[in-house]
Amino acid sequence: MWRATILQALLDACNLGRSLNPSWPEWKHEKVRCEATDWLLGDSQDFAEVCEAADIKKEYIAKFALRISKGDNKAKQLLIEWRDTFAKQGRKIKNGVEVELEPDVSDEIF
Repeated sequence: MWRATILQALLDACNLGRSLNPSWPEWKHEKVRCEATDWLLGDSQDFAEVCEAADIKKEYIAKFALRISKGDNKAKQLLIEWRDTFAKQGRKIKNGVEVELEPDVSDEIF
C-alpha cells in the first residue's frame, strides 16, 4: 500500500495520474501535480514515514522526483515501467488470505 502511495504521487507529479479523473478541469490537474511535487520534494515527516513504511529510502524518491520535475524523459520512462510492473504484480494466498505481492523496486530506478 505504501509503495502504491509513492507511485501515485510520482505519477501525479509527472501528470500521468490524469486518467483517474479525466473530466477534471486543467487547473485541478495542475493543483494535484503541484501538491504531489511539493510532497515529494518537501521534507515533511509524513513523506519520511511513508517512505519508511514502503521500505524505500526517501532520498531515492526525492532525487527521482526532482528528475521528474525537471522533465527528465528517462525518469518518466522508468516511472511508466514501474507503474506497469506494479499493475501486473501477482497475488498469492497466505494463511488463507489473498495478499498482493509488492514488486521489487530496484535502487537503479531512483
